[in-house]
Amino acid sequence: MLSCSRIFLRQGVCTGARVLAGPTQFTSYIHTTHINKDETTASGALIEAAKGMRVIPTRGQAAAEKLYGFVQDLCKQNLGEQGSRYFPFALGLFTTIGFCNVTNLLPYIEMPTQIIGCTVAMSTTLIAGLTIKCVAKHKLDFASFFFPPGAPVGLAPLLVPVETISFFSRAISLGVRLGANLTAGHMILHIISDFGAQMLAAGTAGGAIGGVLCTAALVPVCILEMAVAVVQAYVFCMLTTMYLNDAHELH
Repeated sequence: MLSCSRIFLRQGVCTGARVLAGPTQFTSYIHTTHINKDETTASGALIEAAKGMRVIPTRGQAAAEKLYGFVQDLCKQNLGEQGSRYFPFALGLFTTIGFCNVTNLLPYIEMPTQIIGCTVAMSTTLIAGLTIKCVAKHKLDFASFFFPPGAPVGLAPLLVPVETISFFSRAISLGVRLGANLTAGHMILHIISDFGAQMLAAGTAGGAIGGVLCTAALVPVCILEMAVAVVQAYVFCMLTTMYLNDAHELH
């Protein structure tokens, strides 16, 4: 397995600003990296993290490299040549949402991704930013989103409202999908645990058996919830990169 330093050498750092984030410029590579701009940017954070990497990776480093490669492949598939430019953004988005989703499973902890209002606010902000970017780049050609080229003019009264609703509903569906899936899982855990507690409180033999079974059932449900938490982070990141590609290519 390639170490992170080798990955940077082969794929990223040598090509300078275009590869990671554009604004950041590098004056030297790998072990003697110096960043001309703020090191708290996404590109700077990646390079700073790579400084302590080993040629023979540890388990933690190997996991980080797997995550790096996974998100990088996602960006390449959905954004093509633009993928490396937006890789820091996609990596930050995926890790942040994934961390919040998994942390939501801990008792007495409520992260923003569990609150549908917060997820909708985040998705609305993302779609608004992508829309502004699209309008700034394509000007009046942005209208092709609402009336595809080559479509019969007679269908305009039908197509334009449908495409308009479809375009702006992304802001709602992207956030609701994330929040609703997490909330549903938490409700299942709550129902099973509450039912098991009531059966144990009944004080009967049947209630004791049922309570133990309900408690045992929480284990696979928790494992499933962890899988859902990671998958939802992936889906959110994937759809965001696809919408970003639409903003670039006017699909």
